[in-house]
Amino acid sequence: MMHKVLAALAVLAVSCFGSPVFAAHEKEDVDKPVVFGNIEIYGAAKLSVDIIDTDSKTTGADSGLTKVSSNSSRLGFKGSEDLGEGLSAVYQLELGVNMDGTTQKTAESVTSATTNTTTGVTTVKTKDANVNTIGLRNSYIGLKGESWGTVLFGTHDTPYKTATGQFDPFADSMGDYNAVIGTVNAAANFELRPKDVIAYVSPSWGGIQLSAGTSQTGQESDNGTAGNASLYSASAVYKAGPLAVALAYETHKNGVTDGDKAGKLKNEGTRLGAGYTIGDTKIGLVYEILKDATADSALTRDAVYVAVSQKIGKETIKLAYGSADDGDDPATKTGATLMAIGVDHSFSKRTTAYVLYAATTNEKDATYGIGTGGAGGAFKPGNGEDPTVVSFGINHSF
Repeated sequence: MMHKVLAALAVLAVSCFGSPVFAAHEKEDVDKPVVFGNIEIYGAAKLSVDIIDTDSKTTGADSGLTKVSSNSSRLGFKGSEDLGEGLSAVYQLELGVNMDGTTQKTAESVTSATTNTTTGVTTVKTKDANVNTIGLRNSYIGLKGESWGTVLFGTHDTPYKTATGQFDPFADSMGDYNAVIGTVNAAANFELRPKDVIAYVSPSWGGIQLSAGTSQTGQESDNGTAGNASLYSASAVYKAGPLAVALAYETHKNGVTDGDKAGKLKNEGTRLGAGYTIGDTKIGLVYEILKDATADSALTRDAVYVAVSQKIGKETIKLAYGSADDGDDPATKTGATLMAIGVDHSFSKRTTAYVLYAATTNEKDATYGIGTGGAGGAFKPGNGEDPTVVSFGINHSF
């Protein structure tokens, strides 16, 4: 199946390269999207060379790690069709492409099946195959009304996740704020892109945009007594001039993530973000409260993140600090801090190079990482270890 998908993409790419529209884009309209018929083709290559000091306490383990990371690189196709009377059909297929060659094992095919003649039980064995990781990002179909907004269904980031991403100047890099925001001990429990999503996004009403979504993942197969996995998420974002404010709430239960495995009532997240732009200076602030229904849980914690960026010519200097409090479990110390500093150099509107340094400091029972959630090069340490990274990256969008 994957071979057929890749073949179809290849045919489409060849068609695009042979079209006058694509040729005009390459030579003249460099700031316009690539359009083929009513399909807009877009993407981003985001790779970095990361030099990590793991601070490993394991005997014999290397304390240094150098690797190439694909930080949420992607290829997408999107478009719309006018249906008349202010109504449009909208669609998007976006693929996450790990350009560093990261692979994962997957059950490829059945190699043997044996039946016990006494019990009648059949045992099936499969073989594993290493495959390049190509997965769905935000992919959906929906209807958009000029006056009432958009309804869509498919795979999509939750409103909770998207509400405050604008306040993270290190997004999709090893300095990503998800090292502490939306995360508990390197598990991105509230930074989700679930399947089976039904979502609504309003137009901007006086600068306010509302979003709501639900994922009923597992209801097609899970009939257990613990209940089906489910997620509900909502946000309100206000933008006017230099000011942006976001408020988001999310709840999930019964195994949406490892943090709310079956048998637990639910996990809840509340997030407030604000940003302000003064000339070439941007300031961002995010405060988050995560709650677990289990008493004295290490998953219940508060976190705060603040970032400042200053553009000077083609350079942008960035500085960020984040802190996650101890969880409610009195027997553990699970607090952590994140610090990141970096410089971007803009070669053009599409191409940027950067260097950054990021460090996470963990208390004795904490395992917060660097680049956690979203970034392809995320690194998770052991208990109480304090990883740092120097990262050199290039981002190109088209």
